[in-house]
Order: sequence, then structure tokens, then C-alpha cells
Amino acid sequence: MGKYARIYALATQGILTMIILAVLGYFIGMKINKDSIFPGLFAGIGVIIGVIIFVSYMLYLINEDKKNETKD
Repeated sequence: MGKYARIYALATQGILTMIILAVLGYFIGMKINKDSIFPGLFAGIGVIIGVIIFVSYMLYLINEDKKNETKD
């Protein structure tokens, strides 16, 4: 049960990170120029950064699990 809880927490954290960074990028773009492409561009950049953070954290947890398996 602990493994499934960890997967759920990781997925939830990744989705929320992408959403928060997209909204933050959108608001930054709105502050720069409301009528340009900046809000959508910065929201997209925020999602890409969120995906990178999510994948890097997932790889970190996979490496930690492998280390714990070799110790046992």
C-alpha cells in the first residue's frame, strides 16, 4: 500500500506543479502585455518547466528505490 501512496503523491505533486507554474506564467504574461502572445507563451513555458521538475523528481525517487533494494 505504501508504494501506491507514493505514486499517487508523486502524480498529484507533478500535476499541481504544472498547473501552478502555468497560471503563474499566464499572469506574468498578462502583466507584460494583455493583447500579445506572451500570456500563452509563458503559460506553456511554465508547463514545460513543471514537466522537467516532475520528471527529475521521479528519476530521483527511482534511484533512491534502487539504492534501498541493493542494501536489503
